[in-house]
Amino acid sequence: QKMITVNKPYITKSGSRSRCNCDISVDGENRTVWFEVDEEYEQYLVTERADAYVVGLLHWCMLHGHDIKCLAPVTDELLYNITTILIPSLAKYAKDLNAVKIEAETAPALPGKEIGTGCSCGIDSFDAIYQHYKTDFPTLDLTYLCINNVGAFNECYDEYGRDKVKEERYQKVDSVAEELGLPIIKTDSNFADAFPQNHLFTATYSSVFAIYMMQKFWKIYYYASSGIDYGHFSLSDRECAHYDLLSLQCFSTSGLIIYSEGGEKERIDKTRDIVDFKPAQKYLHVCLTKPYNCGRCSKCQRTLLTLDYLNKLDNFKEVFDIDYYKENRVRYYKLLAYLHSMGNRMNEPVYQGMLSRPEFKKIADIEKIKNPLRKVKKKVLKK
Repeated sequence: QKMITVNKPYITKSGSRSRCNCDISVDGENRTVWFEVDEEYEQYLVTERADAYVVGLLHWCMLHGHDIKCLAPVTDELLYNITTILIPSLAKYAKDLNAVKIEAETAPALPGKEIGTGCSCGIDSFDAIYQHYKTDFPTLDLTYLCINNVGAFNECYDEYGRDKVKEERYQKVDSVAEELGLPIIKTDSNFADAFPQNHLFTATYSSVFAIYMMQKFWKIYYYASSGIDYGHFSLSDRECAHYDLLSLQCFSTSGLIIYSEGGEKERIDKTRDIVDFKPAQKYLHVCLTKPYNCGRCSKCQRTLLTLDYLNKLDNFKEVFDIDYYKENRVRYYKLLAYLHSMGNRMNEPVYQGMLSRPEFKKIADIEKIKNPLRKVKKKVLKK
């Protein structure tokens, strides 16, 4: 059986930054994973447990058939949840994922004290902030914001420059934190480079890796769901967002609770929640290619169409070129209708709602007639 060995983590320093390192042996080859924070947070970096690496590498190991051996203890509750619930469930239903064994000594959970959520400035992120900034349950209110770089600044930003995008986004999150009066912790890591993985299949694992690297810091963490509600729950679909309800429960312990925030809502509902939230109006960022919203990529288009449907376009003039959208609205409508005809249901609630608008319904009806999928099917049948 193939094996990875997670050695005991250790701390190094570089100027005003502190780095937790872990040497991981993969079939005899060493890969060093590091996770970095400002030195004031060094005391919260976890060297006493291998929890973060077990979570972060779990999908990778199940996909490649590697057992895990840890030379630092793993929290007993976490190991129980993963080995008795999560691994058997995934191995039973998820295509290509194998049951693997985890060899480790166990130890009690390390309790944290802060309550946080990510601040990527997307729709899901702002919804999590909006819902928990000030609530009817003060003991569950946010005390910190966080932005983790565990693969978000990837190849999709190559044209503009990954480091440039990261720097400009970090400046924006500072502004959000200042406006809300909340402190923010900014982390960096080479995790995605050391173990490249499919983001769609592993985003939850890599995000929770970052949370557990600061296990002594967090008491509660609201992990923003991806804009699909619990009705889409599935273990047979490899997309990790479809089973966050299970995985995040398994990744929670008595020392750290990770909530699937907003999992009861679709993205259109989240967008509706934040359209009057001033920080979102000033700092919303959904773009796949730039540190600002280009208005042309798929996520920008989807968001603009949603704001149009909600009649809230003008609320977001600071972050989108709304005049361009209005001048080219027909193009956006055609795209929405085309994607629907191709079977793409990501914007289904907006599509259905837009049908009440005569100008869109006319475009949608035309698209149905010239649906390219139907043409392809007819050709196949003729053959």
